[in-house]
Amino acid sequence: MTDKPGMTTGGGDDAGSIMALLERVAGLMDSVQVTQQRMEERQLELESTVKTIQADVVKLTNEHANTSSTVDRLLEKTRKVSRHIKDVRVRVENQNIRVKKVEATQGDLLAKNKFRVVIYQ
Repeated sequence: MTDKPGMTTGGGDDAGSIMALLERVAGLMDSVQVTQQRMEERQLELESTVKTIQADVVKLTNEHANTSSTVDRLLEKTRKVSRHIKDVRVRVENQNIRVKKVEATQGDLLAKNKFRVVIYQ
């Protein structure tokens, strides 16, 4: 056997170093596989979390739509009540004006009747 640069001539030493190198490679492969498995588990957890968040967002969106609809209905009812209150207020004011006219007319009639009573006596 001829010596090649960088290679030792001892056959047993080469086999031992190759075995050590293969064991290191096997250890590295195991480590990579464990790390990859942990990464896959984390990925699954993240996917599960994302799905949960998406479901929560969908629920929140539906609840928001329901709340918005309820608020719209309440606002419409409030507008109707406000219109009715304004109508009632106008009617009450008109009725107050009529009552004051009737009271004034009644006062005039009472004054005329007293005058007639005085003349009649």
